[in-house]
Amino acid sequence: MLAVPVSLFAAMPAFACTCGRPASGGPELKLNTVRELVAFENSKLTNTTIFEGIVEKQQVVTGPIGPPPNAMSMTSFGVHRIVSILVTRVYHGKLQQEVTLVTGIGTGDCGVDFRTGMKYLIYADIVGDGLLFTSICSRTDLSDHSGPTIRFLRGEPPSADDLLDPHAYYAKMTPQWTGKACGRVTKSDGSPLAGAHVQFTEFRDQHLPAIAMSDPDLSKPDGSFCVSGIEPGKYMLTAEGMDYHANARWVGYYPGVSVVAQASTLEVSTGDDLKDLNFTVEKQSVYTVTFRIVTADGTAAPPSKYLGVAIQGSERDPLAYHETQNVEDNGSCALGLIPPGHYSITTYLQPDPDTEQVPPEITKWRMARKEVDITGDTQIILTLTPPEHPSPH
Repeated sequence: MLAVPVSLFAAMPAFACTCGRPASGGPELKLNTVRELVAFENSKLTNTTIFEGIVEKQQVVTGPIGPPPNAMSMTSFGVHRIVSILVTRVYHGKLQQEVTLVTGIGTGDCGVDFRTGMKYLIYADIVGDGLLFTSICSRTDLSDHSGPTIRFLRGEPPSADDLLDPHAYYAKMTPQWTGKACGRVTKSDGSPLAGAHVQFTEFRDQHLPAIAMSDPDLSKPDGSFCVSGIEPGKYMLTAEGMDYHANARWVGYYPGVSVVAQASTLEVSTGDDLKDLNFTVEKQSVYTVTFRIVTADGTAAPPSKYLGVAIQGSERDPLAYHETQNVEDNGSCALGLIPPGHYSITTYLQPDPDTEQVPPEITKWRMARKEVDITGDTQIILTLTPPEHPSPH
């Protein structure tokens, strides 16, 4: 199991993203061109607001954003982002010059991963008390990637590309919108590292999740890799491969360093085809950590089904370890393959899998938080504070 390089909010309970929208309109409807696909999908919209706008700012907030059964229930117990948009053109609906919309955080919850300062074509539904909501299940995308849709909305004739079949269209346009990078990963002794997870990671401000793209096929037997579809930006390139028999992992940062502070930044632009990004990795031991949940006064802790443990390394290190684990019936749990380092350990409440609710009496418990240095296999005691008692020091 590879460490997941995301920030702590990804450890909070969330719902998987399922759009349920056939890309071609279903087997009974043959859509031959991008223009036909756009026309078909727009014909199904009634109350959707459609507009172009520039993302002025974003913020990440925690808490419910609307009750079921609307689409916002996907992140009822997790985090989401509030996005401020300067409206530049409205195609459907009535909007003020500046609007605020909500979407998921973008880590498996159907949220649109907006980039501040960029212009988007946005499809947003009004839910709740006038709240605008969008997701990747709509046609929301960068305006520069929405030419066929914008031309259709404006009543303009299609371009030659609009008359391509959808597969051919995106096969042609994606390399023009993104970059590609290839190289080779080797171990410190010069031998190739096969089966490594090779990843480009872009860190952003505003506490938004890092953008990460990787080779889905892992590195080849000769250590070679290629990552395509890289959005324009500045990235850190890393590689990680597990050696389960030795309880170790191979890790490194481009251009061949073992410390994140020494890593180089790679800039990727649209249409780039970067080659010979070769670098070496070092071997690092990994450990197993057992967590035990107790209470400060010795009373029974909340039922285990409502508890989870999250462990988080450095947020700005794509090779740092971030993971969550449900607490077992005996009040403990374990996580393996943890590399050495400094970690923040927290317990958290999670909803009942059947009701998606947490009983109010359980939410009164103060969750545990502990800073630890992990240098080997160990056990960590996490102490919950009972209701109406001060937190332990």
